[in-house]
Amino acid sequence: MSSSVYSKYRAAFAQALATALGVPAADIEAQVKPAEPTHGDLSFATFPLAKAQKKAPPAIAAGLAQTLSVPGLEIKAVGPYVNARFMAMPFTAEVLDTARAAGPRYGGDSDVGKGKTVTIDYSSPNIAKPIGFHHIRTTFLGHCIANIYRALGWRVEGINYLGDWGKQFGLVAVGFQEYGDPARIEDMGHLVEVYVKANARAKAEPEFDEKARDFFRRMEAGDAEALKLWNQFRETSIRGFKVIYQRMGIEFEHIEGESRYQGKMDAVIEQIAQKPGVKESQGALIVDMPYAENEPPVLLKKNDGSTLYATRDLAAAEDRYERFHFEKSLYVVAQDQALHFRQLFRTLTEMGQPWAERCVHVAFGRIHGMSTRKGQVVQLNDVLDEAKERAAAKVKENIEAGRLTTDDPEKLAEQIGLGAIAFGDLKHKRASDYNFDWDEVLSIEGHTGIYLQYAHARVVNVLRKGGGAPASYDASLLTLPEEQALVREIMRLPEVVLDAAEQYEPSLVARLLLDVAASLSRYYTLGNQDRTKRILAEDDALRSARLALADSARVTLAAGLTLLGIPTPENM
Repeated sequence: MSSSVYSKYRAAFAQALATALGVPAADIEAQVKPAEPTHGDLSFATFPLAKAQKKAPPAIAAGLAQTLSVPGLEIKAVGPYVNARFMAMPFTAEVLDTARAAGPRYGGDSDVGKGKTVTIDYSSPNIAKPIGFHHIRTTFLGHCIANIYRALGWRVEGINYLGDWGKQFGLVAVGFQEYGDPARIEDMGHLVEVYVKANARAKAEPEFDEKARDFFRRMEAGDAEALKLWNQFRETSIRGFKVIYQRMGIEFEHIEGESRYQGKMDAVIEQIAQKPGVKESQGALIVDMPYAENEPPVLLKKNDGSTLYATRDLAAAEDRYERFHFEKSLYVVAQDQALHFRQLFRTLTEMGQPWAERCVHVAFGRIHGMSTRKGQVVQLNDVLDEAKERAAAKVKENIEAGRLTTDDPEKLAEQIGLGAIAFGDLKHKRASDYNFDWDEVLSIEGHTGIYLQYAHARVVNVLRKGGGAPASYDASLLTLPEEQALVREIMRLPEVVLDAAEQYEPSLVARLLLDVAASLSRYYTLGNQDRTKRILAEDDALRSARLALADSARVTLAAGLTLLGIPTPENM
């Protein structure tokens, strides 16, 4: 398993402290934290030692600092803290060599997940409906989390768990019989039109709604004609979905839906009847387990005998464990469904499934204010089209002004538009709500995908002008404070990726990339102000060292953006 430069030094510092204190290194390592940048890189607080040693923390820190010696670290006491700073050498060379050797794998060049499997349930639209803008968060977050786990050596089973069973398909079916054109049954747009009309009519006419329910009952009973029509709707929908996923660069290991568990419901209900038990409530069948005051029960069957998605989710959870023997099973689903997943996991626990504790609801907040020029967003494709259209106007403007050269302006506009929408979502902590703003996500300045893509293209251009990344260089020449600051940002990516996996939090990667880009920008600006500090220095040895640093920044931006599912254009 590869080890990051940061973790190597952190472990060495912890081991030296542990040896000096006569305790296991594992007891100390969790207490070693990042230091305030003005005081060093690593810090250990001595407050917990004061009572046992009967000394003031500053005195303990001073004594420890005098006894410690770790290659590559400069150790000093600062008040009650023992701080360690990475010496410029060999630290600088180690960071740059690690990044450049890993290349596209940097940040996740690890086998921490070797031999482990994670299932990730995400995106999961309903068939016979478009992928709506409300699917943006589950789709981008799930894709990014899957990328992060793959990078860390996990076997990832990404599951697009389609909503392809239930009364709504009865609505589409009876709606199609009234409003549909059989010649257009393979047209996703036509199915959407039919669904909208049928849904409106069902709300106004109870008899029409009952027809839809009856059609679904026929589906559950295995009626061949009903299932044939349902399957045509399903195939049309999946073909339409795949076009959008391909546009977003997303592939799933499995596209399957609730219908997979049709015919398996009775076995699951029988299993629950054994433990913890079932009982009737107002004609419906529910899980017999304790509920909090005013908590709705877990419904397994409605009073008309049809099953619910809780029943199918229980069957799906068991099926996934049987197929994949997962270490983790993640459900990337909106916070609105928190009660459902709490009850799902509690039911599995009550059933005696030891792996229930491995199931995690990766919840996320809502987006507010999303709209297109056509009005309120209905389809995700509309958002991507508008992002591309707006990006294309910026590309055209920059080409005409001589600020940009590209062989394929349309491709670049697509990359910028996709990057803007994806990063605009992923930079936010997943649990938070946020307001979508077109001007903000498409700005070249600020915390945007375009800013990062531009930073990447800009450093690629510097390398191109400098004759490419050097095969050899002298890292000891990188002594400027701005150079050392950039090295430290580059160093952080592997640790941040591990944290992002542990917390299911892609925003950690997004924000690290913003820090790298900002540090890189300060370094460029320095060269603009002072010719001796330019990356393309006149001295050959100095130019090679600075190009190696620039190349490491390029690797970091490209690897991080790829984890986020964002394209990395080389000209902007």
